[in-house]
Amino acid sequence: MPIRGRSLALPELFLGLLSIGIAVVLTARIVSGTIHDARHIRDTLSVTGSARKPISSDLVRWSLTVSRQAPTAAAAAKRLRGDVAAVRHFLEAQGVPSNAIAPRVVSSQEQVVSLGHHRRKISYRVSQGLDVSTRKLDVVERTATTVGGLIAQGIDVSADSPAYISTELTEAKLRALAAATEDARKRAEILVHGLGGKLGPMRRTQLGVYQITPRDSTQVSDYGINDTTSREKDVNAVVTATFAVSR
Repeated sequence: MPIRGRSLALPELFLGLLSIGIAVVLTARIVSGTIHDARHIRDTLSVTGSARKPISSDLVRWSLTVSRQAPTAAAAAKRLRGDVAAVRHFLEAQGVPSNAIAPRVVSSQEQVVSLGHHRRKISYRVSQGLDVSTRKLDVVERTATTVGGLIAQGIDVSADSPAYISTELTEAKLRALAAATEDARKRAEILVHGLGGKLGPMRRTQLGVYQITPRDSTQVSDYGINDTTSREKDVNAVVTATFAVSR
């Protein structure tokens, strides 16, 4: 009787071990395939692309400040009105349109000079700014170099450097962005082809700061550049793109 019971247990034991073996093999294949698929999904390549697009300024802004000093504020303001009128006449004579000249608010400042022994000499300095905004870039450039003639006439005037602006800057940024993205894709294709792989779809992108620099400049800033000193500029864009890669 014991021998018969033992012979009946062997097939059951064999079948149990066989089932465990099959389960282990299947589990191993599933885990292996899962790891392979996960690794396949994670295969990506990040590439930085750049592009430079030229742009020309079509607007110029220029600021001047006229000042007059006198013993009283009223006297200084009266003389200032004459000086401002003379400066406006000068600008218009040079070709600056009258409607392109905008006056700012008049400001007054008390000037105190100590003469010793508690004696003071007081005067008042009154100033007014004029802002020029026009598309006549050549006129402003020429006028800016001759404004010193007003000083020779006894007019206290100071002028900032002209600021050159492009009203099409937004469109130029978009063109540079598109070109930089395409440059990143081309670079990625070259790298992946060299490794014997295939470039997949773009997963994500990161746009760097724009560098708007004088034409052919190599200036770079972590915070970006927005040049207004040059008429001819370059819009530089940098894009870091991540692509899926298959083998």
